[in-house]
Amino acid sequence: MKDKVIASKIGLRRHYGRKIFLATSMVGALACGPSVHAQINPFRGYRGPTLTREDLDAGSAAARKLLNREPASVGDTESWTAPNTGNRGTFTIQRVFERSGMPCRALASEVVHKRPQTKRDFTLTYCRIASGEWRLSH
Repeated sequence: MKDKVIASKIGLRRHYGRKIFLATSMVGALACGPSVHAQINPFRGYRGPTLTREDLDAGSAAARKLLNREPASVGDTESWTAPNTGNRGTFTIQRVFERSGMPCRALASEVVHKRPQTKRDFTLTYCRIASGEWRLSH
């Protein structure tokens, strides 16, 4: 009987210990404020133009075409345009390399928004996993 009481108390400590850990973790994250949120959402506070589903589909198709090009060479480029929005962009291979035995590509992306006329540049790194699918990497 004594063993059951001890086991019960240990179980309660574990149960409440998890709740306390979770609560202190959440408080800690809130105490860190914007820096933690910025790490989770790098676009926090962005107020510029956004892309539509049509834009994203056109851009994704161009990126896939470029990623699947064999042989891939630095400087290879694919462009995309979304006719309904007028937004357009390009992907250019900046680097071809291997990481952990996987073929990888660093793609420079330029997106030009029609309204307002703005341009955004960023770099994306993709690696091909065993299934043959290209995945965003860090």
